[in-house]
Amino acid sequence: MEFYTFNQHRHNYAIWTAARAVQRNFTSTSKIKYAIEQTGLQEFAESDQPFSIKEFETLHTIWAMKMQEAFQASEIKTCSYGRAAKIISIYLKTSVLLGNQGNCGRSEFIHPPIDGILLKNMSKNEGLADLKAIRWTQLSQEDYWKLVERLRTHFNRFDWRLEYYWTPELE
Repeated sequence: MEFYTFNQHRHNYAIWTAARAVQRNFTSTSKIKYAIEQTGLQEFAESDQPFSIKEFETLHTIWAMKMQEAFQASEIKTCSYGRAAKIISIYLKTSVLLGNQGNCGRSEFIHPPIDGILLKNMSKNEGLADLKAIRWTQLSQEDYWKLVERLRTHFNRFDWRLEYYWTPELE
């Protein structure tokens, strides 16, 4: 048996959680694993290096683009920016946030996973009724970042605490 580290274990579990969150009518866990491993997410999760929100958002864009390229190279299937963003969010939620109980410096800027449940529940807030019509799996890069800015402005944050609006029983 090869030496199996905790970091590898955490990485494998984060891949699995991200895959389960996005794979319905999309693709296999092995293809999602391949795409994640082309991004540098594991290195970010294992690093203690401090990052600013601007640096994180630059990395987020790079990770999503690398993921989209990996899906395109591995199969004849496109991956929207919205789907790539959810994979990134779930991976980081599993590998960084939960292990640190939401108290690491990165907790302030790791994005919450955007999906239909979150958008539907947020749409009940004044001025956000149109969110329930957004299809997260179809979000382009431009539309994703416009949504991030809108939610950040409305809620004064864009981090894990917005998952208050995510209710698993609605899935």
